[in-house]
Amino acid sequence: MTRSHHKQRISCLGILALLLIGLLPACGKNASRTQNAAPANSANSTNSAQTAAQPVVPAATPELGRIRQICELVTVECTYHNVAKSTKSPGIGLEHIGETERVFWIEYTATAEISYDVSKIQMDIDGSEVTITLPRPKVTCKVNPDSWNENSYVISQDQMIQKNPITADDQTKAINLAQAEMILQIRGNSSLLNTARLQAQELIKNYIDQIGEFTGVQYHITWKDAESGS
Repeated sequence: MTRSHHKQRISCLGILALLLIGLLPACGKNASRTQNAAPANSANSTNSAQTAAQPVVPAATPELGRIRQICELVTVECTYHNVAKSTKSPGIGLEHIGETERVFWIEYTATAEISYDVSKIQMDIDGSEVTITLPRPKVTCKVNPDSWNENSYVISQDQMIQKNPITADDQTKAINLAQAEMILQIRGNSSLLNTARLQAQELIKNYIDQIGEFTGVQYHITWKDAESGS
């Protein structure tokens, strides 16, 4: 091999060595950057885990919105058997001559529900003194549709010629009147209304006591009636 060939070979090896030496620091920097980035990602993952594990802290004081939600759960139900009674008088005018008075009864079963209008519940807080104002419980009655059928009617006999029929509208009016009377009776039943009131008071007191245990405050509750003010 000639000297020129040796020189060229040595020159190529020298250039290749220089290139390799130049690349080594760059590779070291890239590795260093990768290693430095790893703890940052690890820290982010730790922070995310800590955030997800944070406990839900209860409110520091009783909240009216929460009390209203509690009272939505207060419902006293009672099922009753009722009879709607009605009388249909003869019509007025020449076309109604000969009609007779009709009397009819409708037997049915209904459910009365005693609950609260939560929008009317109020709360005042003065330090550890809590005043809760409850409205009078509302009463609703719903007829059980399965209890009202053709066997539920007792109707007096009609005339053979001049009829005075009992219409669907007559039946609906009789049922509505009976329901209205039943609501008045339930509203006058202090025992049923007091049951709903005691349920509401117990649930609200338990909620406020839990807040007190968490904050170290012993709350004193005063109950008021929205209608009487006491």
